[in-house]
Order: sequence, then C-alpha cells, then structure tokens
Amino acid sequence: MPSLTFRPYKLRYAQLIIIVLLSAVLWLTPLSSDAAEPQPPVQVFNVQQEQVVATLPNSDSFREQAAAWLKSVKGLSARHNVEAESGIVVHIPLTPPLPVNHSWLSIQATDIYLFIDPAEKQNPHLLVFSSEGKPYVFDCPSDPESFLKQHGLLEYLK
Repeated sequence: MPSLTFRPYKLRYAQLIIIVLLSAVLWLTPLSSDAAEPQPPVQVFNVQQEQVVATLPNSDSFREQAAAWLKSVKGLSARHNVEAESGIVVHIPLTPPLPVNHSWLSIQATDIYLFIDPAEKQNPHLLVFSSEGKPYVFDCPSDPESFLKQHGLLEYLK
C-alpha cells in the first residue's frame, strides 16, 4: 500500500518537471529567434555597370556611421537630381529603424543610400527612406573616404 500513495507524488513531480521545461522552452524561443534574425546585407551598386558589385554583412559599424551622418546633417539638400551618372551607391539597410531627431525633422530611417560620384563637383549625398516610405535627401555631412577605406570600398570608385 505505501507504494500506491508514493506513486502519485512521483507522477506529479514528473508532470511538474515537464511543464516547467516546456514553459522554459516556449518562453525562451521568441528571444532566441529575435537574436538570430539576420540583418539585411549592405550592397554596393556600380552606376556605370548597372549592377551590385559587392555585398557585405551588415554590422554595428555601418549603423554607427549612418547614425553619425544623420546626426550631423544640417538640413535637407537643395539638390534637384539624386541620380548618379557614375560612381557607386552604397545601400545600408537599418534594421531596426534608426531614429533621426532634429528640431526640423523627426523620422525613423529604414534605409540609407550613399551616392558617391567622383566626377561630380558636389559633395556625396544621402537618400534616406523613413519607415513611412518617404524619401529625404541630405548632403553628406563629412567626406566618406574614411568610411570607404574602413570597409574596403575605395576600390569600387575606380
């Protein structure tokens, strides 16, 4: 008879362990899937060749550079034409969107396109898309040469 009274406790204990383990797995699964979500890659488009010539893994350094550029812009560009005749366009996807907060503009940036045309006399410019899909054009606030060197992209300007 003692085995009958002891057995339900063993069964309850096993059920409790299974419930705790399943709960832990279900609770941790969303966290691990969010962390494992791959970032869209950075792409370099050659304007004259009309094709992507390089694809790089997206990293924090790209996001940090984008944040620095967007923090430093002084206003919207006066450019009428954002197309390039030559050079490269570097596309930096921003996942999650990057907040841009100025007294004159507040958006969530989802994509940045850096247009660099060595034949053009004007500074490179940034085409930025907000989370609403609205385009914004800014003059690049700094010379992107160090950025290009850091990521091995200078060779694509030749």
